[in-house]
Amino acid sequence: MLAIMGILLIPLASSAFAANPNLYVSAENPLHNNHFAGSMVVEVVISDPSLSDTSEGKGEPDVTVNGKDLRMVQATDGKWYGYFANVDKARAADQTVPTGQPGKGLDFGVFCSKDTISLGPSFTQSEGIAVPRAMTGSTNGQTGFNTCTGTPSGPNINNVIKFPKSINTNPSIQPGQINLNADAWPIIQLYSFNNDVVVQYNAAGGTQQVKLQYDDIPNIGLSLDRTSYPPNSEVFVTINDMQLNQDPTARDSWTFNVESPQAVFYHAFTENGSPAASGAGLVNLMSHLSNIGFEKNGKLSMVLGSVVKLKSNGFQAASVSDSTTTYQKIVTFVETQPNSAVFETGDFGDVSSIGILSSAPRGQSATIQYNSKSTSIVSGLDTADISLGSNRVLSGQKIPVTVVDPDQNINNGVRDRLEVFRSSALIPSMTIGNPITLESASGVKFHANSGDNILTTGTSVSSSVPDKNSDRLIIDTRPNSFGFAKISMNLGISASQLQSMLINTGQGDMGTNWVNYDMRSFANQLGISSFSGTSISLFFSSDSSTVTLLGAGSVSSQGFAQISDATVTQISSKSGPVFLVVDFGTAGNVASETDTQPLVFDLFSFGKKGNADVNNAIYRFELRETAQNSSTFTGTLEYVIASQLNQFDANLIRTLRTIDQDVKFFVNQRLIDEKGINIAYADRDATGLTTETSTKTDVRTNSGTVSLNSKTFRFGSPVTVTLMDPDLNVNHDTVDIYSVIDNPASSDVDAVGGSGGILLEVLIKDIRYKRCTINGVEYGGLASTGFTLVETGPNTGRFEGTFKMPSKICNRSGTELISTAGGIVDLKYYDFRDSSGQQNIISLSKDTKTQTTQTPTKTTPALPSKSKVYVLPTYGKTTDVVLTGKIPNYKQGTTIQLLLTMPDGKTTKLDAFATKQGLYKTLITLKHNSPTGKYTVDIKYMQSQIGKISFDVVRSSSGILR
Repeated sequence: MLAIMGILLIPLASSAFAANPNLYVSAENPLHNNHFAGSMVVEVVISDPSLSDTSEGKGEPDVTVNGKDLRMVQATDGKWYGYFANVDKARAADQTVPTGQPGKGLDFGVFCSKDTISLGPSFTQSEGIAVPRAMTGSTNGQTGFNTCTGTPSGPNINNVIKFPKSINTNPSIQPGQINLNADAWPIIQLYSFNNDVVVQYNAAGGTQQVKLQYDDIPNIGLSLDRTSYPPNSEVFVTINDMQLNQDPTARDSWTFNVESPQAVFYHAFTENGSPAASGAGLVNLMSHLSNIGFEKNGKLSMVLGSVVKLKSNGFQAASVSDSTTTYQKIVTFVETQPNSAVFETGDFGDVSSIGILSSAPRGQSATIQYNSKSTSIVSGLDTADISLGSNRVLSGQKIPVTVVDPDQNINNGVRDRLEVFRSSALIPSMTIGNPITLESASGVKFHANSGDNILTTGTSVSSSVPDKNSDRLIIDTRPNSFGFAKISMNLGISASQLQSMLINTGQGDMGTNWVNYDMRSFANQLGISSFSGTSISLFFSSDSSTVTLLGAGSVSSQGFAQISDATVTQISSKSGPVFLVVDFGTAGNVASETDTQPLVFDLFSFGKKGNADVNNAIYRFELRETAQNSSTFTGTLEYVIASQLNQFDANLIRTLRTIDQDVKFFVNQRLIDEKGINIAYADRDATGLTTETSTKTDVRTNSGTVSLNSKTFRFGSPVTVTLMDPDLNVNHDTVDIYSVIDNPASSDVDAVGGSGGILLEVLIKDIRYKRCTINGVEYGGLASTGFTLVETGPNTGRFEGTFKMPSKICNRSGTELISTAGGIVDLKYYDFRDSSGQQNIISLSKDTKTQTTQTPTKTTPALPSKSKVYVLPTYGKTTDVVLTGKIPNYKQGTTIQLLLTMPDGKTTKLDAFATKQGLYKTLITLKHNSPTGKYTVDIKYMQSQIGKISFDVVRSSSGILR
């Protein structure tokens, strides 16, 4: 984590490296002007190729500290290491470690005088040494140094050099090249010095030296990662302080209790967040700081106010205890790298121990103080913006969706996501039609057992839908604790409302119904590790029998699944309020939760109900930040438009992405003007008010065109068909292909299409290029040529197919072969939605809005009353005139046009759809004030007049209308 309000990267000074190519001193730091202080341990390293051999004897490098020898030890990497510290401050630091707690805090080990010779080498130019293991005659720093005897033994209790390089113990040479007892490593040599300290390497090729200052540390600083913070965001704090770098070999860890009682602990946690000291071993250094060389630094305090919260992360638990006091307001800073002197609150997962409360008021602040300097942590909000990357959207193409919202940049250390399961996230959402969501849900209950009655049992918890765009139900389980097996809630709708939304194929509707859900928050927070036994059901008022939408084995933490037609039939007989029941089939647990749980449950429907297109769905965009701290979140928008081949196809609907960074949605009619798509975002802006911001665009349908590669063709020459229609580009990343119907039982055989009807016909001499059987011999049509319409590339919307020009084709009746000589090759493209949103047949030669492929057979519509005379109803009543008929050669999904002319001359246009067999039915409703006289209905199909009927409407015999 790199703060933006201070200089944190400290490169090695190139001039120093050039002057000292073989000498490294850990206290050398340009930010702090090579200052060190207090009980800091300084590491000196000699990296000299002439002395690096680890298998033969080498002379010890000549290194001094202020002219006094610093004994150097060779490690297994061939480099030579020495450690030194200030004798008085080292003793003072070691004295902070309680008796009986070796190896904790600032433990230097045990102390021996400079005259100790039992370790091997002589240290007479030092003022004493600190050895990591117990020795006879050693002291703990509270008394003077004695000459130690014997050899070191027992565990390593040095806690200020945690990760030294291993001493070279090659048997062909003396240990460390200077005959140092291996158990005495790492050894710290102690000196008295004030102000100037010179470390010098008297190398064979010349002297190399580093000048240090043993004095108060300059340029100590504390910085924040941003100037203001939105609710729920992470606060990353960085401290630059060389003196906190006590151990040059490890990532030092300092823990502060920031409120009363103020406390500071060294190495309460390891650099990986595990407890390193507790009970009597946890020492509050607050009263010792001045003794070990700290001035104003080393102390950190905070005023949290109503803005900041403290929390555990990968560097610390929520509290520490010394057996007498439990410290619950702690913040831990861990060094970014060994010897960096840069300390941060963010762990390896970029989670800080400091955060902003979800309820933090706008424009308020908390304070954090270090080195007697205070810094404000200010809460604030910014205004968001949402946009689309294009003003024109086409089927199958991905259009960028962008939200710029600094308030959702809650963690500067990672690329944030607007995730549905994150309670603080705002989710850009797009609703088409009227899907069922959790917008009106209430009465959330958790039930201990799967068999519990949802009306009479359960633990109630509060819930809300704060964002009416995304319609996520936010369930608040805080601060309860209980186990559960299932959850229930009132959806806030009636059975009749649900039935009116669903496609019921048993009642003549065509299409599919779907469940869209997201329960990832339950997996993340409430212990539902597996959804393999989960079922999702509906319960209707006091009806004891539930309707299972998705059974066990078909549910995951997030999904989009089809509802069976049989299930819809069950729902059609229900009444009363509708309840949702999710039985997890396993035990979940609410245990003093600190966050809320967002839940998504939707019901979608796609197809036709009666004469009306149905498209009810909601799509949620889980956008991702483009880069750390960019505050710009992006994703894509893509749609697929229905055709006669796929408008009721469940496999097409399965390809939709309803909750995703890259959303894909379904369109079955053009969406323009007030029906245009709208991606809405409920931003809490800089003024503190919730403001609806959105981006809106039209989804237009496109008129297709067809063409051939030539105007004339020879027998056997290639005929290339080109079809241009962006609406047929279904898949963004792949090439779409449309095949020829090869089923001889189909009336559409040898045309490009499918079970839903014809997409393209090839006609020669105005006859479909179609197979026939003559005298038991089959002669092929278009399918026999292997013809397919193949998109020229992903997203082109341009399709091509080729066949060889036949010399003969079957005649219209399929009874003989005729020559193609002198004929015209024609194409007819059945455009499901042209630029006006209407169905159309496009011919190679002309637009068949004025001339169709064939004139439909005329048909006479029927009325149930032989008299064809209807009496006006009384006031408040209605009378239905039922008109039925059959359209021969009807293409499923195409429109039948009815023009009703009333006695007063006014006209009304009606559209109807027929069944696959061509049967249609429509109603004309008469009210008490409808005009009396003759009504006529003209019926057209494919722009051709196919029928006409009339009927009379009279008043009742009493002549009185109410």
